Amino acid sequence: MMNSTRNLLNIKLFSQEFNDPAKPVLDLEEGKLIAQMYARMENCISVLSDLKKRKSYIYYGAIAAQLGLEKTDPEVDSIWEDNLLQLINPEDMEKKIRLELQFFQLLNAISPEERTYFEAVTRLRLVRANGNIVSLRHRLIYISSTAEGSISLALCLYHRIFDHPDLGCPDALIINSQSGTVIDLNREKFGDILSEREKEILQMIGYGLKSREISKKLAISINTVNRHRQNIFQKLNATNAIEACRIAEATGLLK
Repeated sequence: MMNSTRNLLNIKLFSQEFNDPAKPVLDLEEGKLIAQMYARMENCISVLSDLKKRKSYIYYGAIAAQLGLEKTDPEVDSIWEDNLLQLINPEDMEKKIRLELQFFQLLNAISPEERTYFEAVTRLRLVRANGNIVSLRHRLIYISSTAEGSISLALCLYHRIFDHPDLGCPDALIINSQSGTVIDLNREKFGDILSEREKEILQMIGYGLKSREISKKLAISINTVNRHRQNIFQKLNATNAIEACRIAEATGLLK
C-alpha cells in the first residue's frame, strides 16, 4: 500500500506543468536560504525539494548527531530523503505518505496564494541503529508555486519530540496557520472536497458502472452524470476514472 501511494503521489507531483516563464513566488536560491535558516535556528533536519528538477537539498541541524545520522551529500537526485525515511517505522511512513497525498489534493483545490498558510504535520517513530525509538515531528510546507499554479518547492522539517507532557505532537493533521483551523484527517476524511452526490457517483464508478447505468440508478440525466464526473476529476486532479478511484482509495475519501 505504501509504495503504491508513494507512486501515485509522485505521478501527481511530476505531472504538473512547469513551462511558466514567470518567476515563481520563491526561487530555488531563496528556498535554500529558508531551509538553511530552519536547520540552523531550530536544530532540525531541513529538506528542500525542487519538484521541477526532482532534486532535494538536505541541511542538518544538531538533531542529526542526536539521531546518529551521517551527513550525506546535501544534494540528492530525488524528492525523497530516503537515507532518513528508511529509518522510519513502516506504519508511520504509510500514514505520512497518505497524508501528503491528501495534502496535495487539498492544495490543488485552493488558490496558490493560500497554500503557504497550510502545513501537514505527522508524528513519526524513527528506529535508531541500537533499536531505540525516537519520536519526530514532521512538517511539510509547500513554499512556492508558479504563476500557473504548479507547486514548485516543498519544505520538510524534522524536529525531535522530547518526552514532556507539554511538548506533544498530533498524529496526522493539516493546519491553517492563518485561520487556526485544524483538519484532522482521521475524523474528517476530506469530506468537503467532494459533494455527497459526487461521492455517490465516484463509488458507482468504482463498482464499474458506466454513466448511462449511473444515470438510471440515480434518476438523473446522463449529461448531469458526465458533469459530475468532470467535476470529480478536476477536484481530485485526476485524468480518468481509474486514477480518481485510486486517489479516493489512497486518501480514504469515501470511508
